[in-house]
Amino acid sequence: MKHLILIMLLLMAMGCSAADEYTMLPEDCYDDEQYDEADQMCYLTCELDDTCEAAGLGDWLRDFTEQLGAFSFVGDDEPNVVILYTVDGNRIRDPVENEPLTDEEAAILDDTANHKVMWQQFANIIPQAQRMAIAKYGVFTDGEENTMAYVEPNPDDPTTWILVLDAADAVNQEEQTYTLIHEFGHVLTLNDNQVPFDENAYFAEDDTAVEEAESACPTFFAGEGCSRNQSYINAFYDRFWADIYGEWEAAEFDETAVSDDLYPQYEDRFLTAYAATNPGEDIAESWTHFVLYPKPEADTVAAQKVRFFYDYPELVTLRAQIVGRLYSQSRARER
Repeated sequence: MKHLILIMLLLMAMGCSAADEYTMLPEDCYDDEQYDEADQMCYLTCELDDTCEAAGLGDWLRDFTEQLGAFSFVGDDEPNVVILYTVDGNRIRDPVENEPLTDEEAAILDDTANHKVMWQQFANIIPQAQRMAIAKYGVFTDGEENTMAYVEPNPDDPTTWILVLDAADAVNQEEQTYTLIHEFGHVLTLNDNQVPFDENAYFAEDDTAVEEAESACPTFFAGEGCSRNQSYINAFYDRFWADIYGEWEAAEFDETAVSDDLYPQYEDRFLTAYAATNPGEDIAESWTHFVLYPKPEADTVAAQKVRFFYDYPELVTLRAQIVGRLYSQSRARER
């Protein structure tokens, strides 16, 4: 039977705890799909060109993005991560539980089947080789439409990352997919190969260590450390932020002030108001639009930020893999 993943998705939707992982075989793939041995799944092989249009991917992607609305990633409170897993390839294991503070958190803590479903969605979207930096996966909630998800360096090994998802916000498939791609964009652009982690600056209790590290950095200083000269985020900063970074700093890192003051002045530079928060959020939003939307032809700075990624062949290939995976899953669910 083609696309055994459909069965697994249906079992997950019914809350079946036996659906611990997906398994597909090469013979389960459609003729226009290829098999990923590491992830054990099929995905569309075309490079988002005319052959993709013939397969129907273009129409599907346009329908998908039309369902996306405006939403935020960040709430006001520090989330309580109720359970934290160790990531082992495609699997999650060794859960560590924290005390739930509300009845809603208690219910989410007990719903381990949904924890696996949410992880499965991310694992299906991003090729395993590209997400090896993610060592931990956590689940929390602060209610719907507040903090949807976030990533942060793993305190046990800050060269790796933690992905944390809000279970209450996972009900909207399109927004959840957008969020997962956005959060992966942070790991893609801030991982240790791109921005070597500066433990002294990141964990500093006052601003002195941060200011010293930033002053000594000849490239863009992300909060995680000094970016490498050839890193994605340093190139992005040099091209799109260097001339306005002083104005951003003058807002004293007040995200509300940045959104209220900086964004209206330079609206044509940003794809969303949230992108104006800082260079890290800007590159993550630009990456997400690069993956999900057609290549823009406009001459705005915002459009240039999307085209920025086309200068990197490895990212063009990764985009094709991600979109191909999304589309293959949608076809499987329709069978």
